[in-house]
Amino acid sequence: MQKTTITLALIGKLVVAARSKTMDQTELGLRVGVGRNTISSIENGKPVNSETLFKVLEHFGLLDDLHALIEQQYITQNNSLARKSRKGIPELDNNF
Repeated sequence: MQKTTITLALIGKLVVAARSKTMDQTELGLRVGVGRNTISSIENGKPVNSETLFKVLEHFGLLDDLHALIEQQYITQNNSLARKSRKGIPELDNNF
């Protein structure tokens, strides 16, 4: 299995665990602005719009850790970029 497929399945299980304690799929859909079928897709590990997935994770307070991880990786990548420095244009002598 690809990591993407495994990750979507794990996120789906996480959403089921968080949602099933307090509400059904229809209620969660209403709270985040999507239909029950979309919530069902998330819970079954099917691909959905990333914004929708983030809204669901945020609703349960699960987006903060993911955001921190992504931000940390971005900073690491940004700091490791080798930037080319331009060499100054050599000045010409005025001794002709």
